[in-house]
Amino acid sequence: MHELSIAAYLLEAVDGHARQLGASRILTINLLVGTRAGVVDESLQFSFDMLAPGTLAEGARIVTRRSGMRFHCAGCATDYDPGDGDFRCPHCGTFGQVVDDGSSLLIESIEIDP
Repeated sequence: MHELSIAAYLLEAVDGHARQLGASRILTINLLVGTRAGVVDESLQFSFDMLAPGTLAEGARIVTRRSGMRFHCAGCATDYDPGDGDFRCPHCGTFGQVVDDGSSLLIESIEIDP
């Protein structure tokens, strides 16, 4: 259950940033999570809720947006998502190069009460 370590990282990152902004409370944490990151949304929220009491993030909601793998085809200069598991360019059939492996975890934004 690596969601607990991710939750600990999130809590530290957003709490520090919210304090710098003079926030009284963190309402929402918006994340971009790669489809291959292996993050289970419910487990992440559960872990976060266990760690957050007594912090600015107590009761904060985590909202995730998923991002898939991205490839770039040098043959026809097209970016594409190999969603069906076929790593060839859908336009010209050339095997593309990985641009994003779909394992990212990015804090896009936080919503706070001033």
